[in-house]
Amino acid sequence: MKKLGLILTICCAVMHVAAQQVYPDTFKLAEQRKTVDMDPLLLDMVAAQSRELHAKDTTDTLTAADILRLDSIAREMAEIDSLRAMNAELTFQAMSRIPTIEVSKSWIKDAEEDRNDVLRAIRDARSPWRREATLMAQITQNYVTKNWYQGGSSSFAGLGIAKGQISYITDRFTWENTGEWRMGGTTVANDSLHKVNTTDDMLRLYTKANLRIVPKIFASVSAEIETRLLPTYKSNSNELKTGPFSPLRFYAAFGVDFKPVKNLSISVSPISYKVIHVQDTARVRGKDFGLKTGERTQHNIGSSVRVEYTWKPVREVELETRFYMYTNYKEVEMDLEINCDFIINRFLSARLQLHPRYDSSAILEGDKHAKMQFRELLSLGFAHKFH
Repeated sequence: MKKLGLILTICCAVMHVAAQQVYPDTFKLAEQRKTVDMDPLLLDMVAAQSRELHAKDTTDTLTAADILRLDSIAREMAEIDSLRAMNAELTFQAMSRIPTIEVSKSWIKDAEEDRNDVLRAIRDARSPWRREATLMAQITQNYVTKNWYQGGSSSFAGLGIAKGQISYITDRFTWENTGEWRMGGTTVANDSLHKVNTTDDMLRLYTKANLRIVPKIFASVSAEIETRLLPTYKSNSNELKTGPFSPLRFYAAFGVDFKPVKNLSISVSPISYKVIHVQDTARVRGKDFGLKTGERTQHNIGSSVRVEYTWKPVREVELETRFYMYTNYKEVEMDLEINCDFIINRFLSARLQLHPRYDSSAILEGDKHAKMQFRELLSLGFAHKFH
């Protein structure tokens, strides 16, 4: 009996070693069975995913479950039924704790970014809070000597953007908070009074709370404040076009938010409140922003529509669109902002910005009717995202 017991012990030890060689992930799963830390296993899987994604150009995305399945098929099948059953049970338990992870197709092969996407998805699955920040600094420079045969003048332009977002997301309730500050300026050769002119200056704070009524439709309450912090002068004049808190706009809305697909939000608010305020009415012309003579603040009640959409065909291209329309049933304000970011590498990017705008209440000096306004910007420089 002692010999038989010794033989059985040796056989079990051999089977244990063989199983470790055939099914290394089985014992990784067993070790982590009583914990929620799936990071080591997921890093191994995302490495396999990255190789599969870039070696075969046949699919756009692979989920963590796909990787685990492909990895299991690729291994030699064991002959021991009990070990198979244990592996299947542990795999099922592990996959039930792994969030659905999609890694977008990329023009630039970057396995580290793939891993970061997976780790962010794990972190998001453990907490309802989401945090993200973006910093951009872009410049344009042109130098021309006085005797240049085609003429012209030297110039230098810069643009800085800081944007952050903190959100609380659950199945029934979401709370999104966004802050953005843009500041840009350019040198002007034909202005004898100002060496630098402000081309972009905006501080925007936005918050929205949604409560799900039915799938894809939410009751929504939102508020937004937008203002300027730097003075902007007319050419060769000390007359201000805009100034600090001149104008300041505030919007509040209550309605429904429809989200038919991912990254698309359509908010319709039958009850909207709008405030326009000009702090320095002595130097800033209030009529340019819809204020009447002698007014510093104007209050309006009306309706609004807001559409936000983000599209990433590949990781290196991100198109962000924001459309806003407000009406008090006498006048209408429409604002469309399109930002397209092109990632060159981890720290360099280019940005194309298109910004048409129409406000029937804003009639510029010398005009009889409101006109369409338009701004376009193409820049290249530093950009980095923080998660």
